[in-house]
Amino acid sequence: MTEYRAELKKLAEKVMEVMDENLGLEKGYIKRAFSGGSDGNRPFFGTKVSHYPPCPRPELVGGLRAHTDAGGVILLFQDDRVGGLQVLKGGRWFDVRPLAGAIVINTGDQIEVLSNGRYQSAWHRVVASANGNRRSVASFYNPALQAVIKPPEGPAAEYPSFMFGDYMAVYAKQKFMAKEPRFLAAAANGSCD
Repeated sequence: MTEYRAELKKLAEKVMEVMDENLGLEKGYIKRAFSGGSDGNRPFFGTKVSHYPPCPRPELVGGLRAHTDAGGVILLFQDDRVGGLQVLKGGRWFDVRPLAGAIVINTGDQIEVLSNGRYQSAWHRVVASANGNRRSVASFYNPALQAVIKPPEGPAAEYPSFMFGDYMAVYAKQKFMAKEPRFLAAAANGSCD
């Protein structure tokens, strides 16, 4: 498991480097932002295994409600036989078809802020299924709690500056609510400007 996590962490960091390049930022910008610019603050990398048992009447069950992920880069291995993950785009829910050996990459709320909205955190949910057990393994690369998250210098900032720990305190209470007020509440809770 240690080797598995180390390789996924490298992949998440590579994804962030590609984002840096795409955004016209210096290589390592997002990774440094996640550590708060300090070697003493380390970004958090965690892995969660989820199991969704079959549901004989899925139309009566909500599954995992729609939400965005609070953190940075999420790497998801999902069951290649039983679907259920959906993403919201243009007001419609779309199935994320499970593919053997594929990794679903999702960006969280902190990437949205660090990119000044060029990368959006995706609203997603898991719907119940009668077709069997669904399993997924999600790995999360998140900022250190002390990291100050803000848009890069340049064009007008569309998002406030806040400390990730303050954001997580708000997110814990408002995970299933609109994300925009969470950004403002986190900024109001802290003193990052």
